[in-house]
Amino acid sequence: MGVGTSVDDDVFDRQKRVRGWNQGALEQARVLVVGAGALGNEVLKLLLQLGVRSTTLVDNDSVVKANLNRCVFFTASDAEDGELKVNALKREANRLFPEAEITALPKLVEQLPESFYDNFDYAFACLDNLGARLHLNAFTYGRVPLIDGGTTGFLGKVQVVKAPSSCLECGLAKRDYKLLWLKYSCTGDEIDWLNPKMPALPTTTSVIAGMQVEEFLKMLFAGAEGAPDEIKKAAAEQSLVGKYLLYDALRRESRVFEIPKRRTCPVHGV
Repeated sequence: MGVGTSVDDDVFDRQKRVRGWNQGALEQARVLVVGAGALGNEVLKLLLQLGVRSTTLVDNDSVVKANLNRCVFFTASDAEDGELKVNALKREANRLFPEAEITALPKLVEQLPESFYDNFDYAFACLDNLGARLHLNAFTYGRVPLIDGGTTGFLGKVQVVKAPSSCLECGLAKRDYKLLWLKYSCTGDEIDWLNPKMPALPTTTSVIAGMQVEEFLKMLFAGAEGAPDEIKKAAAEQSLVGKYLLYDALRRESRVFEIPKRRTCPVHGV
């Protein structure tokens, strides 16, 4: 009997069967993930399962026990030792995906230089506070597409920013700015009692992370060489660029809202 190569020997065989798939473009993508908590864990897992090779993780927080029911890569010993989230995530992710090139940066996003964002093709916001989100939004706008996700209990949201679209700040209301200013003291220190821990479910986290990574795939498909025109068109038309998706698990529904580009937006202005 001759020796052949089974289709089951290729880890990515099944996804390569998707019409218009470009595994090479996916493997070459340079991806930034800011926030290494529940959403960051799920987003990184999905990116590595798809075959993304180069990822950079940014987060300065440490693992606690309350993270363990939503963070697939964290262990009980990480919580006991107060391990940095990015280090724990990199260690466990590389154990399962040794070929992946993962860079762990235990920093606040505000500590990163402006030129840092020029090193990436896509950025994911997996953050749980508005101030960090807005900072990332401002520094990525016009440089790299930003895929933002957030959850609270049974609710979740996904928003995609790609210049010249509207951005995260375009959709803010006066109340959002008021809460943002109230959250910090006159010295710039964060006031904890104005930032209570949000309710969180692993089910909602998984759904929102999946939607975020699907948006990454749509942008990849829309710009990939060799993809059929109808695939590119569908990927572009169904993208959440400039839009806000609200997911409600209790009502089994999701709604998409257009976010108008605000003329007075401090990020870009028009």
